[in-house]
Amino acid sequence: MTIIDDAPGAQLPWGDPGFRLDPYPLYARVREEHPVYQDDDGAWVVSRYDDVMHFGKLPIMSIVEPADGAIGPWTAMANTVLSHDPPAHTGLRRHSNKWFTPKLVKEWVKYTAQAVNEALDSIGEDGVIDAHVDLGTIPTHNTMCRVMGLPDDDPIPAVEAIADAVNALSAVPTPEDIDRGVRGFEYMLERAQRMVDEKRKNPGEGMADALLAAVDRGELSERAALETITVFWASGGSNPAYLITTGMEEFARHPEVFHAYKSDPSVRSAIINEIVRLHPPELSFPRFPTEDVEIRGHRIPAGSQIRFMIGAANRDPEAFEHPEVFDYRRPPGASMNLSFGIGPHSCAGQVISRAEAEVIFTAIAERYDHVELVGEATHLYTDRARFFVSRPIKLS
Repeated sequence: MTIIDDAPGAQLPWGDPGFRLDPYPLYARVREEHPVYQDDDGAWVVSRYDDVMHFGKLPIMSIVEPADGAIGPWTAMANTVLSHDPPAHTGLRRHSNKWFTPKLVKEWVKYTAQAVNEALDSIGEDGVIDAHVDLGTIPTHNTMCRVMGLPDDDPIPAVEAIADAVNALSAVPTPEDIDRGVRGFEYMLERAQRMVDEKRKNPGEGMADALLAAVDRGELSERAALETITVFWASGGSNPAYLITTGMEEFARHPEVFHAYKSDPSVRSAIINEIVRLHPPELSFPRFPTEDVEIRGHRIPAGSQIRFMIGAANRDPEAFEHPEVFDYRRPPGASMNLSFGIGPHSCAGQVISRAEAEVIFTAIAERYDHVELVGEATHLYTDRARFFVSRPIKLS
């Protein structure tokens, strides 16, 4: 593991393999000793919970990079909520928000339950199953496809492509990272375009159909509709799958938590919230202040990049007592984590992600008493994001 030196301005080793595998010890040191510092590339790193929560959602914190707009391959998403601030962001988001109301989500997760039970039915006598692919990715991807009104076939390449795209957002992307990100978006957009072309011939009643109807009414550009369809279709199984997989790991490591989940429905949402706190799929988010801002005595000029460190903030001992401990009994007011983002750019899919997790964990708890880790997990970790490739487990 790379060690941070003791001088002011000591930095997180973004590209170090040991740091990427387990960044939390160095997060703790930076959070304590250098809660705000300027990186070599000029970006400011902010790691305390209170600072991320307060400054990260200020109206002056723009998602748009002043000089170049979206970063690298993410110029492919220049017409989505991922590349706009309010009020344009608000108008774009209106087209998707109505598809994820609590009432509708209850209907959508019926498909999640069906898919996870089919996966559980297929388990052999050894009880081994891939938590990431079979319990996380396929049920949640299938659910999003139902929402969108799109075919749910062949989800793994889509999840791999969105992982490549997100990994290109590293603080120190290599040329290979950028190239893979470009290829990932090319794959996603090409596949989404084929689905849109089919929709035009055979319309249905899903969210994709509604977006195309908005195009026909002149409310949305054809490109914005395509990009929005791409984002939801490709990411609908990736972040929820990480939540499911890390949850299964926690149940295996803490059998008492799985027992509590199984026996007491009243604690299920709190258990899921603690999984979310400890295991955010995205460890940071960048913002660009539109005017000068001061954080802990550091004057940060307008237009600078600020990296708000979700992964560090979620384990800040000033916000969470014994932050490294899995404790679902935390009072609601002391368990507000940042894993789904904050402010206008908070994750549009967080309601359905939490609901999918509860449906999947409940289906498993109703049929099994024990979760065991078997074999080795395969990851795709960077300083910015965390994905699984596989995570074999045994259910009994």
